[in-house]
Amino acid sequence: MNNDTTLPMNAETLNAIVNAMGALVFAAVRQLPEHKQAAFAEDLARLARNEERQGQLATETILLDLHRAAVAAAK
Repeated sequence: MNNDTTLPMNAETLNAIVNAMGALVFAAVRQLPEHKQAAFAEDLARLARNEERQGQLATETILLDLHRAAVAAAK
C-alpha cells in the first residue's frame, strides 16, 4: 500500500473530489428520515442559487452536482 496521500491538482483529481463529495451526500441523505431528505436537497439548491448571485460559478456548479446526488438518494 502506498502511503503517499498527495494528489496532483489537475482536472482528473478535481473531478474525483467532486465525485467523492457526491457519493458522501448520497450516502448521508439515505441515512436521513424520508421527511428530511428533500429538505437537504433543497438546502443545496438554495446554496447554489446564492453562489450564482455572487458570481461564484464554480461553487454553484459543484453545489448543483451535490444537489443532484441528494435528489437521486431521496428517490
